Order: sequence, then C-alpha cells, then structure tokens
Amino acid sequence: MRGPRNRLTPAAMPAVACLLLWLSLPLQGCQQQPAPRPLVLMKTGEQVITVDEYRRDLNIYRMATGAGAGDDPAAEHEIQLRFAQQLADQLVLLAHARALGIEITDRELDEELQALQRDYPDDVFEQLLLENAITLEEWRTTLRIRLTIERLIQKELETNSRISEDDVAQFMTGLQDSDPNTGAEAESDSAVPSDKAIVDQLRRTKMENAYDEWIAALKVKYPVEINQKVLKEILADSARGDESRTAEDRP
Repeated sequence: MRGPRNRLTPAAMPAVACLLLWLSLPLQGCQQQPAPRPLVLMKTGEQVITVDEYRRDLNIYRMATGAGAGDDPAAEHEIQLRFAQQLADQLVLLAHARALGIEITDRELDEELQALQRDYPDDVFEQLLLENAITLEEWRTTLRIRLTIERLIQKELETNSRISEDDVAQFMTGLQDSDPNTGAEAESDSAVPSDKAIVDQLRRTKMENAYDEWIAALKVKYPVEINQKVLKEILADSARGDESRTAEDRP
C-alpha cells in the first residue's frame, strides 16, 4: 500500500524548519513594541505628575509669568524648586477636588478659553503658544486644572468666609484711621470704596488667612510622594543650563 505523497522525509525536515523560521522574521519585526512608561515625578493616590507634564507645565508657567530661563543658574534652580513645590500642592488640591466630585465640563472649559483668547488681538495668543512650544490641548489641560482648583477653593473657603456688618465697620474704622479724609467728611465719594469692593476685599483676606491651615490639613490627608532622585536630576540639569536631559533621557 502506497503512503501519502505529502509526507516529509527526515532529510527534508531541517530545510522546512529553516523556511518557516525565515518566514516568521518579518512578522516578528512588525510587532508593535510597548511604549516606555512615563517617568513619574510625584504622586498622591491616583493623581500623578510625570516628568513630561512637569516640563509642559513649567513652559506654560514661564509663558504666563514671564519667568524665562535666565543666565543665572542659582535663580533658575530656585524657580524650578518653587515650581515643583507648587505642583505638589496642586496634586493635593486635585486629589481633594476629585474626592468631592468637582469637575469642569468641556463646555465650561471652551467658554473660559474663548474669553481668554478675546483678551489677545488677532492671533497673538496662538503665536505665544507656538513660540513657547505649547499645543492648544496642553493649554486646555492646564486651564482645566486651574478652573478645578478655583472651584474647589470657592466651595471650601469662599463660601465659608462670611462677612458680617462688624467686619465692614472695623474695616471702615481702620480705613479712616489711616486716611482721615475717608468717610463722611470726604469731599468726594470716589475716595470711599463701594460696599461690594469692601466685602470682596474682606472675603479675600479671610480666604488668604485660612488657606495655609486648610492646605496643611489636606497635605496630611493626601501625602505626596516625590521621586527625589529625579527631582534632583532636574534641578541639577537646570543649574547646568541643560534642562533637556533627565533620568528618562539617559542610558
């Protein structure tokens, strides 16, 4: 009885194995490599800030404040250290806002962005983003964070900063003591702030006085873990005037 014609002989098996291996090489080469994990600079709970996000936010901070990278390494080191501390506080506030369910909708974000763009003539705003290598989406992300924190502070501090008639009376007394011409004897009402201006200033003062104690309690509730090694490398790079190299860029 004759056997099947497609049966491989022992002598042919090595050649077929080599052929299958050769055919598999292109397939292996086309497999997508996993993307490198972002390098985390600091975190609290599920809220994290990566090194790339730090760089992005620092660029936006420079654009908003005019605090450019100067020639003084010590001054640049101080700017980045202070900014890192601000980001740590930001993480705490965002963690608390998330716990309270505070969110900014896309519509609210768009309205705020449009109002901001109206403050700039023509395409100046877009040019500023381009000059600072900031995309519009990156700016939107930062704007959403700012609006979230503002809403949190309004909910937690502003609404609890009640202004009484005694507060207003004491304010006016202090104002008159510092300037005798202010008050009923003033020649013009322009020297006397409006009731709304007085209340706004008193509320702002109360909020500022309450902020430090409030955020100190939040820092205990939401402790921030900072990768000190990465932070030291970022600060060391800034001192050398070489901000572009960090631990994730090194072999």
